[in-house]
Amino acid sequence: MKNDRQLFRRIALMAVGALLLLSVVQGLWVWRMYRDRVADFERRVWSAAYKSVYRSFRMDAVPGLQSGDRVQIDLQDFALYFEPNLLELDALEPYVLEVVSYLGDNGRVMMRRGEVEALKEPFVLEIEIDDDGYFRLLVYMDVPHADFRREMSALILSSVAIVLLMAALFYYLMHTWFRQKSLEEMRRDLTQNITHELKTPISVALAANDALKHFDADNEPGRRARYLDMVGAQLHELHAMVERILHFSLDQSDCFHKSPIRLRALVEKIIRRQEVGERPVTFVNSVPEELTLTADPFHLQNILQTLIDNSLKYSNTEVRIEIAARASDSGFEIEVCDNGPGLEAKYLDRIFEKFYRIPTGDVQNVRGFGLGLYYARRVVEGHGGRIRAISRPGAGTTLQITLPGDES
Repeated sequence: MKNDRQLFRRIALMAVGALLLLSVVQGLWVWRMYRDRVADFERRVWSAAYKSVYRSFRMDAVPGLQSGDRVQIDLQDFALYFEPNLLELDALEPYVLEVVSYLGDNGRVMMRRGEVEALKEPFVLEIEIDDDGYFRLLVYMDVPHADFRREMSALILSSVAIVLLMAALFYYLMHTWFRQKSLEEMRRDLTQNITHELKTPISVALAANDALKHFDADNEPGRRARYLDMVGAQLHELHAMVERILHFSLDQSDCFHKSPIRLRALVEKIIRRQEVGERPVTFVNSVPEELTLTADPFHLQNILQTLIDNSLKYSNTEVRIEIAARASDSGFEIEVCDNGPGLEAKYLDRIFEKFYRIPTGDVQNVRGFGLGLYYARRVVEGHGGRIRAISRPGAGTTLQITLPGDES
């Protein structure tokens, strides 16, 4: 078990690490593609600007020139070349132009076309327009980030979907693996329980048989009858166990042969069978005399017998079991109530799972396979009904069966 937990922890950590790595790689890949789109846009703007500068106002600085007032630059003329070039390169966005002079000062704006404050997310392109670097053209170009994000939305969503799909697959695999592990543990426990259950009546029957061999049976008929009764009882118990195990292994258990049943008479029959036991039990049969429902008699009797057996197994020293039933507009309700120790809320659904038994540590005072209530749920659902447990610690347990009416 310890090795299994360590293996599960390692697998979980590796899977989580792989998911995180995949998320980081996907995120970096999408970001890199986004930055490439922005860089490509900026390159196209550079290309359009350089072509326009060389065609509109390429000039040489005059040596010894002290003022930029004599420089004649027409930004409108530049725009007549710039905008067609941008359009040709599919890069036409809102922009602002400035000519800055570095003659005797630190960047004096000589002229401007547009307002920088009107741009949303601009980048700045700076181009020298003379050989000595006295004059520079600044191009503030709005970068269409929203358009890029919209164009890449499908890629971003697909990346997110891949990560989520991998996470869901990981969860499903871990859930399935853990479920299979739990089933394997329950099957192992079932094998141990079956072995233990079968050994007890076999040992008792063998002991009684040996006793019959080693005394004078003719002179002690009472003792002989007692031993034979003991052997017969253990064989009946073995037969019931084998029948129960085989019953759950057959797929034919979903085939039901329904017929009208007088429920009170059926309950009385089950109670009479229990009254021959050694343990004193108080039964209360609250089923109405006239109540008749349609179901498979064999399976319904087995269900009620199973619920009563469970009440006997888990009840206190003074056992009280009440069987009640009533008809409603939607069908029939049957309840088996006991005065046992009750159940915690977390077990109320799990007790109907196949092979499940409420954990009690290393001590298992109540014998069983964890199949009875699973069988009851399977049969009830096969009839179109449902079964549930109502209980709380210290207040006993009520097992409630709801079956559809005869018209169903």
